[in-house]
Amino acid sequence: MSEYPQSELPKYMRLLTRVTYTVLLIGAVWMLIAPHHHPVVLGIGLGASVSCMSAYYLGYKVRKITEAAAEGRKSRGGLGFSLRALAAIGAIVVAIEFPHEVNLQALLGSLVVAPFILLIAGIAANREESRAEMALFEERRKEKARLAEERGEKNA
Repeated sequence: MSEYPQSELPKYMRLLTRVTYTVLLIGAVWMLIAPHHHPVVLGIGLGASVSCMSAYYLGYKVRKITEAAAEGRKSRGGLGFSLRALAAIGAIVVAIEFPHEVNLQALLGSLVVAPFILLIAGIAANREESRAEMALFEERRKEKARLAEERGEKNA
């Protein structure tokens, strides 16, 4: 079984969950402080929740496909994209049917929160990993140069 998806995916999902809960908590506090922003906050909260659910389901399907590929069997199809699209469409229908309760623009903007969070987390993790690899490479180069100097070699 591949080590990469098993070690990275749960870490990203925990980060996504924390960010989503933080957005929901800030929205709940904001609704108490400024009730006239109620529709916008509900739109952001609903969109972030649907986006997080969609990312979790996509992660689940990726894990299942990876496990199937590692075991050498073909993964069976499902309603993955349809389920995620229906959840987003359902949230949009709620915003259209109740415009005084849920702001459509805030909902649409927050439906893309999870992919952006995961993209940013992936880029940050990749940069951190690259820095660690460069530090290790530089350390090995210095050690090689030191050993060559001890042996009296030139241009090591």
